[in-house]
Amino acid sequence: MHRFHLFIFGILLLGGIASCNTQNVDPTGSAATLQTNLATINTYAVSQGLSGTSTASGLYYVSAKPGSSTVTPAFGKELEFTYTLSVLTSSTSNVGVVTTKVVDSAYAKTPTFVSFFDGVLKAGLQQGLLLMHEGESAILLVPSKLAFGEVGSVADSIPANAPVRFDVTLNRARTEDQQMSEYITATKLTFSETTSSGLRFVRTLTNATGDSVKTAVSAGKTVTIRYVGKQLHAKTAIGFDSTGTGLNQYNVSGFNEGLNKLRVGEKATLLFPSSIGYGKDGLIENQLYKVAPYAPLRYDVEVVSVK
Repeated sequence: MHRFHLFIFGILLLGGIASCNTQNVDPTGSAATLQTNLATINTYAVSQGLSGTSTASGLYYVSAKPGSSTVTPAFGKELEFTYTLSVLTSSTSNVGVVTTKVVDSAYAKTPTFVSFFDGVLKAGLQQGLLLMHEGESAILLVPSKLAFGEVGSVADSIPANAPVRFDVTLNRARTEDQQMSEYITATKLTFSETTSSGLRFVRTLTNATGDSVKTAVSAGKTVTIRYVGKQLHAKTAIGFDSTGTGLNQYNVSGFNEGLNKLRVGEKATLLFPSSIGYGKDGLIENQLYKVAPYAPLRYDVEVVSVK
């Protein structure tokens, strides 16, 4: 099993909602286990008076508080949501009784932010979020094959083959343009130019007599730069690269486009979408996401010399 966990969203791993399976469904979940889970979920739903919809995969979805917004999640957006995770347990002494125990309430009130792409979350949670609208609260009753499977969770808080309940409220589902616009407002940045590719560009230090980077690169000269790369997350930005860490920034077309506008001695701030960044694949280093898929990027760049 590949473990392409999120490096900068490692907080999700602590809560247990991130998926570590590239297929996003437990491939070893047996039909018998699924039927047992579905029976447990049905018994619990009836006992709690829950009226919902069952999907073909086995997820039971209850809209607890509908939202008025028409905005829905989609891969490529950043989701902001709160959740509580509980485990469902059938009583061994009283047939037909199912109890719940909360095992994760760290984000019941404080939202978490996820760059949303296929496989980033447990399959049942992912499927449930895709059915929601901004502002909506839902109850998701999830069979083990769409949750923690035959392994269970860390420290046995969720046993193997156990169905679970997510209480989820979807606060926002933001596009990359919305992320960048809200980040610009929050940080009070002012950009002098937006190119056709989506690059936002502003010089923060000018040197009209310096050698042109674009001309120097065309001539095969060596350009020395300093830079810091950050990924937008919520309304902030989290560093993932700098001159010292030495990732290959020249694979990023948005970075190159901004760099080629500069001269020696100049500095600039660049902000651009994933379409000219790391795209739908993100940036993986040592089986960790250094940059999540669909993440807008910020670079602060200085051109030191051309030789």
